[in-house]
Amino acid sequence: MKPDRQQLQADLLQFVQSRGPRYAAVTPDTDLLDGGLLDSLLLTDLILHLEGLYGIELDSGHVSPANFRTVSAIVDLVREQFAAAPPRPA
Repeated sequence: MKPDRQQLQADLLQFVQSRGPRYAAVTPDTDLLDGGLLDSLLLTDLILHLEGLYGIELDSGHVSPANFRTVSAIVDLVREQFAAAPPRPA
């Protein structure tokens, strides 16, 4: 089952905003790349957070500027991974 979009967005916003004062004003549509906020450390931390919390696997094909430009784009990526995943046995 896909995670609720609002809860996923709230989780990601909290995760990014907790990085420090310069991240406090991040919104779902803040451009993390143009704003210089998405560096290799945050990208790695985001991937590990998403994989650990939501049980998805992101490979190098998923790591693109389009998928990590905004929190909204990351939410879309996670939800797409759930849609593409085979159903888990009950």
